[in-house]
Amino acid sequence: MSSVSHESLISGALEEAGISIVRVDERSFPGEKWFVVWVDEGSLVTAQSLAGSIEQALNDVSEVANQSLVVTFRPHRAEEKKTGEVNDKGPLSGSKIDQLIQLLEARSRTSDALPSLKYMEDPRASLAAVGASRHHLVYGRRGVGKTALLLEAKRSAERDGHVTAWINAHTLRRLDVASAFLGIAEVTLNSLIQHAGSSQGDSYVRLKESNARLARLRAEGPVSDSVLGEMVAELNLSLRSVLREGLVRLYLYIDDFYLFPQTAQPHLLDCVAGMLRDCDGWIKVASIERLTRPFEPSSRIGIEVPHDASKIDLDVTLEDPGSTQRFLESVLANYTATAGLAKPSSIAQNAALGRLVLASGGVPRDYLNLFASSIVAARSRPKAREIGREDVADAAGRAARSKKRDLEQDVSTDSAVSLTAALDTLAAEVRGAGYTYFRVDVTQKSHHFYELLGQLVDLRFAHLIQSTLSDQHRPGVKYEVYILDLSEYADVRLKRGLAILDLKDGKWNFRVSGTAGTQKQLPGTLLRDELRRAPVVDLERLAEKAAERVGGS
Repeated sequence: MSSVSHESLISGALEEAGISIVRVDERSFPGEKWFVVWVDEGSLVTAQSLAGSIEQALNDVSEVANQSLVVTFRPHRAEEKKTGEVNDKGPLSGSKIDQLIQLLEARSRTSDALPSLKYMEDPRASLAAVGASRHHLVYGRRGVGKTALLLEAKRSAERDGHVTAWINAHTLRRLDVASAFLGIAEVTLNSLIQHAGSSQGDSYVRLKESNARLARLRAEGPVSDSVLGEMVAELNLSLRSVLREGLVRLYLYIDDFYLFPQTAQPHLLDCVAGMLRDCDGWIKVASIERLTRPFEPSSRIGIEVPHDASKIDLDVTLEDPGSTQRFLESVLANYTATAGLAKPSSIAQNAALGRLVLASGGVPRDYLNLFASSIVAARSRPKAREIGREDVADAAGRAARSKKRDLEQDVSTDSAVSLTAALDTLAAEVRGAGYTYFRVDVTQKSHHFYELLGQLVDLRFAHLIQSTLSDQHRPGVKYEVYILDLSEYADVRLKRGLAILDLKDGKWNFRVSGTAGTQKQLPGTLLRDELRRAPVVDLERLAEKAAERVGGS
């Protein structure tokens, strides 16, 4: 039955009850198709009472085997227009701006159930690469676009007729390795069995038998290592008869893998890779690199880069701010267009758009959320016409609290205490020197505080702006240059003489806080010269001070 006749059947049933349809949206999932029917909000309750009978009618005439048709209703609220009413709240107070804020808050975080508004390929990521017949580890900070990339790869694979299975490691984080593996295996086999439809081929019969055993094992409770090993071998034997080149290909996507306990990660990946060994089946893992351990060298357990898997790194931070700003504004433009607004610059100053890139550290989700928060901050000013630079600073300060919550969620309690102390120590040291940016001598990369710095970057409390900076007076000496997140100095605006880097039109600018006439652009060599004036933080000294903070807490 065509979608047109589906809609006609729904419309006819509702019209008998005196209900008119505003629109119908369709969403397809494995084994199900959902119809989201928008009706006037006054008719919502009546429409919901008819859902069961409409679904039965749809399923009775459906010509698609093994597919359930589901109907759900949503209220449509007509915009109220009062004659003679004058909008005296400024151009940031209209209904289109309200819709934009709702879109940004609802769709900035992607998932399998709620994909991105429109996928924009990040120049830092290759959709073609992640879709290749190869195991992949996709690394990046929270919100950088790992999930969006995997979801687009999943949609592309499904369009090509391949089988896909999706699981988020958040659902596995409290399980042991055996239970987590059985859960992943069951999701995988269910996808393949769904793809098989009503096929009674021997290969699919064996797959169904293996799936039944999986279900029994999960119901029985803890699984021993020997039984787990037998199950991996059995599944591999069953899958090899189905996942063959030119017949069936499987892509298994595991999102937020860093949430699974790090010590158990190699063993879990080893089981999953063993299940798919010598099959046309490929694992795509999204994670944060510093919180991920895919391979254990001493036991040779897990998947090793580059031998067993390839790495895709989305973390190019602020080293190329021009391309980063262009990409982020192109993403944001999809949201403003959907809300019926012109491009982002129609409601935000150029200085504010540049500061948004800086405040987000180039992370798309942070950028979109900060834009929404900046609108709210701007609205607190009477008749605000556009978002200003200080509105972004205000939003960044508010966002710091949610990032602190992320820190507590992503790492253990002890690690969270150490990271918080490291952040406070680092920020105080850099600001105390009169700067918002700083250098790290690359010879100190082996110091344990460098690992803490890396985790602070992953958690977006600091951002890398130059990976290699030579020392002008000492040949062979090199530095990395970082900038504190805007939230770490937005509240010290009143301190005079603080050296600050800002972004405008994708280019670095310098100014001294509280001092007029100090702003200047920093093209090429001028940026290098300015970065060479930044303080060099001694990681040993920072480690000692951070330890004192932990001890005194």
